[in-house]
Amino acid sequence: LDQVVYTGLDLSQFPFFESYRFSKTLSLISVGRAHWIKDYSLAIRACSILKQHHIDFQYTIVGSAGDEELTYLIQDLALTNYVKLLPQLSIEEVKTLVKNSSLSLMTSIEEGIANVAVEAMALGTPVISTNCGGMEELITHGKEGWIVPTRDPLALAQQIEAFTKLHEKEIEPIRQAARLKVETNFNEAQMVAGMEEFYRQVLCGEE
Repeated sequence: LDQVVYTGLDLSQFPFFESYRFSKTLSLISVGRAHWIKDYSLAIRACSILKQHHIDFQYTIVGSAGDEELTYLIQDLALTNYVKLLPQLSIEEVKTLVKNSSLSLMTSIEEGIANVAVEAMALGTPVISTNCGGMEELITHGKEGWIVPTRDPLALAQQIEAFTKLHEKEIEPIRQAARLKVETNFNEAQMVAGMEEFYRQVLCGEE
């Protein structure tokens, strides 16, 4: 029995913000604990390339404060003034940071479908994700966001730089398509109905 039931958000808790605007400084964000599978080093190395290309940016990783490897890499690449590691925060604090960011980065080597990306898309923050796990089920490149290869800092940096050259009118359809994707496939009612159908098939012994 094969059946996919996607995570469902209570969308009333993730209101879509209408007033997306470019800020002078590109604000990048990732959310999650420091773990090798999250590969935040990929984003930090991409940030080094952005710095070399004179992109004005700030990158915040929420949930990774105190990680020695990331701290060392940030210092080694002379990015102390560009990259911040924050501790774990409340969901409301995280949502505020994500809403105020230009772009959400999901850099994992392996994921199912990352909740942090679903939540950013629901809020209206554009997402760049690696092509790990099931992320291409969530994001079609250039439609609901952008997909880059895993473990490729240059590809990520190039996609971020390409994003900075887009006009707000080009970003808006992607934000709207991302929200629609979440509303259609990742809503709470869809998840409940999917689980009920899954259990019904199991109990009835259906193949």
